[in-house]
Amino acid sequence: MKKLLHAPLVLFLSWCISVVGMQQARASHAQGGQLTYTALGNNQYRISCRFFRDCSGIAAPTTLSLSVKNGSCSAAATTYTLNQVGALENGSPYCASVPGGPTQCTSTGRTNFQTAKYETTITLPPAAEWILSVSESSRPAIGNLVSSSGENMYYEARLNNLLSVNGVNTTIQNSSPQYQDQDIPIPFVCWQQRTTITFSALEADGDSLVYSLDRPLAGCNDTIAYNTFASGGIQVISTNPPCVLQLPSNGRYSPLFPISSFTTTGVCPVKTAVPDFRFDAQLGSMTFTPGVYVQPNAAGNTDNYLNKYSLVGKVTEYRRINGRYYKVGSVRRDFLVIVIDCGGNTTPAPPIASGPPKTGVQIINTDSTLITAYTCNYSEVRIKFSDPNPGDLLTVTYPKDTDPVFAAEVKQTILPIDVARFTIVGNGTTTPYGILKIQPDVLFTGKTFRIPVQITDNACPIKGVQNRILVLKIAKGNFAKVVPSVNNPYVCAGTQVDLTATPFRPDSVGLQLAQYDYRWKLGNGMAPADTVKQTLKVTPTQTTRYYVRIIGKNFRLTPKPTCVDTASVLVRVAPALTANFTVAVRNGGTSASVPPRIYTFTNTSISRVTTDSVRWTYQLVKDGDGNPVTGAPVVVFSRKFDPGADVLTIREGGTYKFTLSINNTAGIAPNKTQCTASTKSVEVVVPKLEIPNVFTPNGDGKNETFVLTAGQEGNKVQIFNRWGRLIKEYANYQNDWTGEEQPAGVYYYLLTDRAGKTTKGWVQLSR
Repeated sequence: MKKLLHAPLVLFLSWCISVVGMQQARASHAQGGQLTYTALGNNQYRISCRFFRDCSGIAAPTTLSLSVKNGSCSAAATTYTLNQVGALENGSPYCASVPGGPTQCTSTGRTNFQTAKYETTITLPPAAEWILSVSESSRPAIGNLVSSSGENMYYEARLNNLLSVNGVNTTIQNSSPQYQDQDIPIPFVCWQQRTTITFSALEADGDSLVYSLDRPLAGCNDTIAYNTFASGGIQVISTNPPCVLQLPSNGRYSPLFPISSFTTTGVCPVKTAVPDFRFDAQLGSMTFTPGVYVQPNAAGNTDNYLNKYSLVGKVTEYRRINGRYYKVGSVRRDFLVIVIDCGGNTTPAPPIASGPPKTGVQIINTDSTLITAYTCNYSEVRIKFSDPNPGDLLTVTYPKDTDPVFAAEVKQTILPIDVARFTIVGNGTTTPYGILKIQPDVLFTGKTFRIPVQITDNACPIKGVQNRILVLKIAKGNFAKVVPSVNNPYVCAGTQVDLTATPFRPDSVGLQLAQYDYRWKLGNGMAPADTVKQTLKVTPTQTTRYYVRIIGKNFRLTPKPTCVDTASVLVRVAPALTANFTVAVRNGGTSASVPPRIYTFTNTSISRVTTDSVRWTYQLVKDGDGNPVTGAPVVVFSRKFDPGADVLTIREGGTYKFTLSINNTAGIAPNKTQCTASTKSVEVVVPKLEIPNVFTPNGDGKNETFVLTAGQEGNKVQIFNRWGRLIKEYANYQNDWTGEEQPAGVYYYLLTDRAGKTTKGWVQLSR
């Protein structure tokens, strides 16, 4: 038998305390519950008290006394009578065949509980704080509290319906958060099994809820002290093989560690217990593993107060007004957690959710099930429920709009129909599952919805119970993209590109085929008539981002569409280039009529930053006599944007065409495309050089030297006077004989080219 082992004296004292506790538990009857309120208008409030009693104690009262104080615990109290509403309800922690089961609430048999509901309607004029409370005698003996037996069970709720907003008194109406009936404050939990209990509440006014764990109270601001741990005891885990659990010592219970919950480290024969109690402040859930169970007392008494723990869950609500948050009220739920030995029965496994990938839904299965869905997207999430005991039948319950907590004037819903619908299929079988059909409108962007579920098996004698919260978060969905006909669109100016607006959503919404409208923003190279088409044809002349709105027609359209996806695509355009340049000329000869001509160029087209290719060429198009020339080669004389020092010298007479060609490249390697080049041409005339038969070196700057044709320069030249005497000789003649020291007259020359060919001629020198 598993049991807690201490020194003999400690065992004896524990037994004595257990007997006394047993007697006190039978004398008392208040176990847990809460006090809440609902605004009815005109400062009228319905006050409700859920009261849970021990079936082994005295009968439930027919009325309760409500105390109302304004401002502080020391203020004078006004009392009202809360009358019982409806029939008493028995707890059902056991299967039906066990005494103390769902139809029995007696002073014999297993521990059970009974619940009653009390209500009244009162007037609460605007005040900074109302303190509402119910005190009922008395609490049972509880393992984690010091001398709890004899202390009152104190329920409390607070209302702040007069706020100072920026120094101005502001009257509000407020309904408190409402606890869900399925999350009873008397949970029976299995020893050494991981379990979760919740006090998640619903809020009708749109206020923000803050969950916390609090101390149990015996009265207004009168807390009850916590006990210490099990003082280093040893818990027997198994006898074959021998294995014990060493419990921690010198610890004290607290709001954040209200129950002996441990995980283990080490290996048998001795394992060590490590305190482990997890509270989720966003969900109002507690996950723990009860590590201590004290065997029931003798003589058939199945109760033991050391297996009972007091937990208090508090919900404080804040209202946002003009950008600031103000406290508007709080409620408390008193839990009595009872640890039991479930024998061979294992609590149901946590639910596992899954969803099809195309919906984009994101799921995290932890102590809670976290589901992120997106606006205007239809998603169907399946939640699987299972039990480690293969034959156990499971029943899954969750709050619905028909549950008592959802009073008509509160108008609370777990899930608005514009968000999702949740149903259970196969309840009462070994494998029930939930279907969460999600179709959130954009109006719910950023909202979070919580669906508390309770999974109960049918094991005997102890039913296993697991509580979990399905958390549904609605995020902004934008499931659209623009698919271009060209990957990574980067095109030449004037190239047509097809852009297709594509919603990345399921093909159907519910049972309807999904339908969409398309609205393009008018942009460069776009025809206005195409702005309502799914596929848009554009011919851009400059880099442009194209925008489209995709409107889901299956969702809300009035007064304006709400389910709208937006997408865009950037089409990069290699800019259209326009070649342009200027040309300057200077003489390279001895006179304006004498070649060569030296040309320089200045590129005045678009900046070189956007230019991929430049080519400068010249071509002879007419000879020196003006006759067209065919077949003359196109000569590239520079590939620089600005030729700079790459000047061009033309020595032969004729008409020449200078051409600048520039172009750029579109696309990304290895799929680059050369765009159409832009060119500009200029024609210039270089005068034909004829060897003159006279030159006049008189200092006037005109016809000062004896000039040969461009083709004859650089050859050997010999000059003779009229008597045949050689007066001048040049091995590399550069048109530089000025007739120096020679008289006017006729002179003869002999030109010998590099091939040895000779040419004779004469020239007249005139002074």
